[in-house]
Formats: sequence, C-alpha cells, structure tokens
Amino acid sequence: MPGYGFTEQFDIPLLLVYLFFFFFLGLVFHLRQEDKREGYPLESDRTDRTGGRVQVVGFPPLPKPKVFKLMHGGETIVPRPHRDRELNAFPAYEFPGAPIMPAGDPLVDGIGPASYALKADTPDLTVDGSLKLVPMRNQPHYYIEETDPNPIGMTVVSRDGLVVGTVADLWLNSHEYHVRYLEVELNAETGGRRAMAPLAFAAIKGWRGEVHFSSLTRAQFSRIPPLASENQITMREEDRINGYFAGGAFFDGATIKDALS
Repeated sequence: MPGYGFTEQFDIPLLLVYLFFFFFLGLVFHLRQEDKREGYPLESDRTDRTGGRVQVVGFPPLPKPKVFKLMHGGETIVPRPHRDRELNAFPAYEFPGAPIMPAGDPLVDGIGPASYALKADTPDLTVDGSLKLVPMRNQPHYYIEETDPNPIGMTVVSRDGLVVGTVADLWLNSHEYHVRYLEVELNAETGGRRAMAPLAFAAIKGWRGEVHFSSLTRAQFSRIPPLASENQITMREEDRINGYFAGGAFFDGATIKDALS
C-alpha cells in the first residue's frame, strides 16, 4: 500500500481559515466585553420593576472587575460600583422608556441637556501632578496677548440684556495654554458672589467692553453651581457647570412652562 504524507490528506489552508475565523470571533467577543466596563448595566424600567433582579447587559456579559493604578496615586475599579444620582423628574407618559420631564429647575437638578456625570470630585492634573486648570492670579508668568481683547474688567451681560457682574479673572489650561473659564464677580442683584462661566458660551465684544452670554438669564446666573475651593476646580464641578450653561440654551422659562402644561 503506497504511503501518503500527512499534508496530502489534510487541507492546511482551510485549517488556517478556520483558525483565523475563531481568532477574529474571540477578538470581537473580547473587545465587545471590554467596552462594557463603562455605562453598564443600562438604566432600565425592567430593573426598577423587578427590584434589581433583571440587569440589562445583553451579550456578552459584563467583564470581571479590573483594578487600574492611577498615575498620581490611588486606584479605580471598573466596572465601577453603581452610583445613582437622584433625578428630580417624572416620566412624561405611562409606558416603559418614556422621556422624563423636569419636576423642578432642570439646570440645578441636571436634567436633559443640563445633565452631568458623577466624575471624580478631584481636580484634573498634569503629567507632573500640578493643577491643569488654574486662575491667572496664581500664575503671574501668563498674560493675554496684546492684540487680543482682555476680558478682565469687562461687564457681563445675560441673555435678557441685564448686567450681572464683571469679569474678575481668567482660568486657563496651564498645560495647553488657552483660557477655559471666566471668573465672574456677580453684582448684588445676582447674588454678590463669584461664579465660573465657560469661555465657550461667551461672546466677547471688546469694542464695547462687554461679555455676552446668550444661554443664561440673570436669575439663572444667580444659581450657577459654586466651587468648593476658590483656587481649584474639580472634574465633577467642571462637568456640572458646563452642563448648566448648555441646559440654559434649551430650558428657558417658556420651554419649562410649555412642557409641564
């Protein structure tokens, strides 16, 4: 009986195709499972109605918790322990998945466009561990280029055309060298305190010496979330303040009144 080599009876190219198929299938499974470290289990009416027994995760299941060492000390675990933020809102209709409607002030409560994430309540740091966002009063070596308008000292005008205060200082990103926030000294009618306003929402009119904000009224300026420290801002405070200004462009008084009627 003639002898045959092993490769004459076995299709190696077909084997390589099978190996590639199973490898690619495993890779997709792994990547799809890893991207569930954030945002899962999903918020669902089914979870609420079953007292937490039904977790909306889908396939594949959640990965095992993994500990990550942080650059500046400490560690974090993902998937993170679930942290609920109580929402002052109610469902618009009586069916699962209905949109929610604000029950109070949506900007203060963080509803819809004004929503914010529960980020770490610590300031963002540079590679060397220093504060990334700092007021210019603490950084005398930074200055505004002479050909650009300097907002410090300018009058701040709200969406309803009322003066709410003056720009007292600028907060800049010391790592990327650009201004991020205006620190506004609110007048007595607006609360008489200092508040942070993102530069992205400001229209600087240098020839008039004014800074206009089209997203907030004077009453809304008085309720801007304050900072816990006058010389630093945490990542959670940043997200909440930016959400507050973003929500102001959507949730004006007429919008809330019409939505609740």
